[in-house]
Amino acid sequence: MKHLIRTRFGQDIIAEVQLPARQTGKVAILASGLPSAPPKRTVFEFLSKKGYVVIAFRYRGTWESGGYFLEESPAKDVEIIVKQLEVKKGIVDIYNQTTLPVKVKEIHLFGNSFGGPAVLLNSHLKKVTKIITLSPVIDWTVESESEPFEFFVRFTEEAFGSAYRLKKNNAWKKLLDSPLYDPAQNIRTIDGKKVFIMGTDDDTVTPSTLIPAFAHNTGAVYYIKPKGGHLGMTNLTQLFYWRKIEKFLEKK
Repeated sequence: MKHLIRTRFGQDIIAEVQLPARQTGKVAILASGLPSAPPKRTVFEFLSKKGYVVIAFRYRGTWESGGYFLEESPAKDVEIIVKQLEVKKGIVDIYNQTTLPVKVKEIHLFGNSFGGPAVLLNSHLKKVTKIITLSPVIDWTVESESEPFEFFVRFTEEAFGSAYRLKKNNAWKKLLDSPLYDPAQNIRTIDGKKVFIMGTDDDTVTPSTLIPAFAHNTGAVYYIKPKGGHLGMTNLTQLFYWRKIEKFLEKK
């Protein structure tokens, strides 16, 4: 099993990277949910075996990354990574300070839950050719059944402490009061032809009822499973979901 490479994008964004046995030119950038721990190793292994250079980053102001959380849109973090890959076509392994080449023909973004907006709001980037989002947040003003906004903020702050660092306590309100990180308020900028949304009817965290209208208004493709709960990154590795995702990825 290959070790995960530690690298940095921009000044503050720490990421873990796994290279495939042979690079195909496909890059997968993973935008995780929140609050959550970094993606499981099984996700790295699964995608790298599909030929991807796999990049899982920490949002600025979270975990090991520098800066302050929500000072800018977390979608900006993804944009920084994409643009740096386009220009430098490589990453620096922090451990031994060596530069490793990365072949970049196309970039696929994968985001779940909180990470949904991070990938959806980058559909305008030319190098981004496909976007897969699992149980995404679509509209912050629509309350979650099991994790209403106040609960989400309190739990994140109390259970994860300094893993999420905000410059101002009211920074959380940006999610509700501005289009900073809200797909529903940015529909006109989203290129739905690149987007596949997956959800479930029994998801009590991010309601799937918002998906059909959002997909219709953006031109995205979607699939809603009757049962399955709140989908996370590890669902990518399950054959049922991956078959549907792969079919979308192969469409020209």
